[in-house]
Amino acid sequence: MSVKNHFGIDFIINEDEIYLDSATVGRLPQSSVSVLNDFYSKYGGGISRGTHKIAIDASRSLEKSRSIIGDIFSIDKSRVSFLPSRETALLNALFSQSFDKESEIIASSLDDHSVITPLLKVNKFFGTQLSFTGIEEEIDLFTSIQAKINSNTKAIVLSSLTLGMGVQRDWKSISQLAIDNELLFILDMSNGVGHASYNFGEIAPHIIISSGSIGALGPQGSAFQIISNEIDKDFNPILVGGGSVVSVNESDYKLSSIPNKYEPGSLNIASISGLANSLQLLSDVGFEKIRKHEQELRKILYDGLKKINKIDIVEKDGLSYGPIFSFFSEEIDAHDIAIILEDLANIYVRSGALCSHLFMDELKQESLVQVSTHLYNTKKDIVTFIETLEAIMAEI
Repeated sequence: MSVKNHFGIDFIINEDEIYLDSATVGRLPQSSVSVLNDFYSKYGGGISRGTHKIAIDASRSLEKSRSIIGDIFSIDKSRVSFLPSRETALLNALFSQSFDKESEIIASSLDDHSVITPLLKVNKFFGTQLSFTGIEEEIDLFTSIQAKINSNTKAIVLSSLTLGMGVQRDWKSISQLAIDNELLFILDMSNGVGHASYNFGEIAPHIIISSGSIGALGPQGSAFQIISNEIDKDFNPILVGGGSVVSVNESDYKLSSIPNKYEPGSLNIASISGLANSLQLLSDVGFEKIRKHEQELRKILYDGLKKINKIDIVEKDGLSYGPIFSFFSEEIDAHDIAIILEDLANIYVRSGALCSHLFMDELKQESLVQVSTHLYNTKKDIVTFIETLEAIMAEI
């Protein structure tokens, strides 16, 4: 595997490959891989598992990562905790709440399975009611959600950047709406983090979750959550054990204080360290600089696709979009397009239902081709992609 340098960061990407599937798993910076190796070479211990040097060094490594993430998002590090996945974090958060069969949760059909299936699990367990907004309501999501709020509404659960359509949402206005109506707001920022600035110092969702391996460009097997001080008072995590526990007797147990009480079992500290390193690198480049770069790529991509016959872009006027772009063709299957792109030019895209079946049902499509960029992509990458796709469609 060779290394490409983009924005001063060395990425593990082959010289002849064009990777356009960052919304599935981002490419790792070389230094983040080195951080993983360093942890296992130098430390390799577990936190809260002893007073010896190896355990102490492991704990220091974890706290360093926690501080880095706290600083990046303008919050106290005590509000940052780590779990194996965003799905684990979301289920833990949802099942900590006092939902019943009268409770209603507002969500969106544009969001993917990692957001929707935990909600469906809660629905089956508690009998809660789920109220979904759709594509049409996305034009004015704030007003659409506001209209759905009633006396039974308990929570709003959304992503900051939708997977299937790449819609960029105004999470700040929805945060304020939730605060004004005394509702829990859970935000999944897995697709958007690393691509734009997120400052939670002034106004923020009550619970924020994120995968470490998508927009954050960290290793797989890590995720983080940010919990507000208000929610922490009533947050009784379902997942307990290991380092989250202080003491146990025959009838009860006592959890540690925040943030450790949200971190059961043995944490993947090496992966967490790699995640923090990747986020620090992105922060050093500047999230606004990354956002502008990707908007330039999106414009080239959009203008190019509009000129290709037999291609339909998934879009709706009046929405704000991030670095995720989907399209389809009535002439050729999405999987076939993806395979041919790889065969002809080592271009890697995603194809299929994109873990977004509710969204696909609303579109009345079975599969899409998805292009998702990050700061390691270049204008040349996008031009090559457009030219290759144009050649493919010319043969159809």
